[in-house]
Amino acid sequence: MEESLKKRGKKRGSQRRAASTLTYWTPLYMLYGRGCVASLLTVIANLGASKAFIITGKSLREKTPVIRRIEEILGETHHAGTYSGNSPIADIEAAVAAVKSSGADVLLSVGGGSPIDAAKAVAYRLHKARGNQGQGREEAKWIPSIAVPTTLSVAETTKNAGFTNADGSKVAVADGELIRALDHALELLYNPSAPEVPTKRLALSALTDLFTLLPQCLTTPQDADIRQRLFLGSYAALFPFQFSGALGISHAIGHAIGSTYGIPHGVTSCISLGKVIRFMAEKAREGAGGEGRGIGEAGEAAQIARAVAYIPGLRGTGDVAGDALLVAEAVERLVLKLGLVTGLVDYNIGPGEEEAIAVRALQDPAHPDLKSGIALV
Repeated sequence: MEESLKKRGKKRGSQRRAASTLTYWTPLYMLYGRGCVASLLTVIANLGASKAFIITGKSLREKTPVIRRIEEILGETHHAGTYSGNSPIADIEAAVAAVKSSGADVLLSVGGGSPIDAAKAVAYRLHKARGNQGQGREEAKWIPSIAVPTTLSVAETTKNAGFTNADGSKVAVADGELIRALDHALELLYNPSAPEVPTKRLALSALTDLFTLLPQCLTTPQDADIRQRLFLGSYAALFPFQFSGALGISHAIGHAIGSTYGIPHGVTSCISLGKVIRFMAEKAREGAGGEGRGIGEAGEAAQIARAVAYIPGLRGTGDVAGDALLVAEAVERLVLKLGLVTGLVDYNIGPGEEEAIAVRALQDPAHPDLKSGIALV
C-alpha cells in the first residue's frame, strides 16, 4: 500500500540544477505485508483526512471481493464514495465531479496502473480547479492520495500519470504489469536522469528477483509470498526519480501502440523490450555505441550490458555488444516461457502500421531516428 502527497511549492523545472546532479523522489511512506490494508484508517488519519473516495477498475469492483472489503474497513463514516472506470478523459472528468460532490478529503486508488494513474489525474484536475477559483495555482492544496496496488505496474511510485484523450491519443505516461516491471528495470539503466545510487543499483538487484520469481508466480499463482516478493522487486525496478516522458524507447513504443490499438501496457513491453535491447546491441557492434546519437546512442548498450551479472544463468563476456545481446535473448526467452504475446500480429495489426507507430513513439514525423524507430516496431 502506497501513500503519497503530490509535490507542493515551485513548479517542476523551476529550479536549475547542475547537469551532473541527479535527484530521486519517493512516496511519503510504504506499508506492505499480509493484512496491511487493515491499517487504512490509521493512514488516512495520519494525513489529517477523514473521508476517502475510492477510484478503481470495473473488473476489480465487479469480479472480486477486494473493493467490498476496503469499503467495509472504511465504514460509512470514512467512505465518501467509489468510482470504477478506466482512464479515458470522460471517466476522469466524471470521477472529478463525483469527488467534488462527495466531500472526500483523500483519494484511495485500488488496482493497477489505470486506476492509480486516474487518481493522479483527478488530483491534478482538482488542484487546477482550486487554483482557478482564486486560491492561486501554487497555494492551492493538493488532495492526498493513497494507492493500494494489485498489479506490478509500480504506477504508485511515480508522480506522472497517463490518460486517453477524447481523440484516442495517449496523454503522459501509464504503465502495466508483469514484464512491464522488467521493462522498467532495464530501460532505467540507460535513462540519463536516473541516478546510480539508489535507483540504478536497485534496478539491477531487481532483475534477479524478476527473472527468478516471474516463472515461479506462473506455476504457483496463489503463493502470496512469491507475489509479495515480486511486488518489492517491481518497486525496486522503478525506484522513484525525476524524469519526464517515456522512460526509454521501449516505453515510448508501448505508449504508441497501447493507446492506439488497445493493447495492455504489460503486453506492449513483451512486444518491444527484447527488440529494443537487441537493436542497441547491434548498434554497439556496428560502432554507433561509441560516438552515435539518438536511438542506440553512446553508452546505452554498455548500461544494458551491466544486467548480465544480475540475470540468473548468464555469464558475461566482457564485450559490450555481446553482453547486451545476451540480455536481449534472456528477455525474449522469459517472455516465451511465460507464454506471453511477442508480436503485433497477435493483436491483428498487420504490415503498414510501422511508420505511424514510430511517429507516435518519437512524437515527430521528421525525427532523424524515424527509420530506426520503424525498424523496432
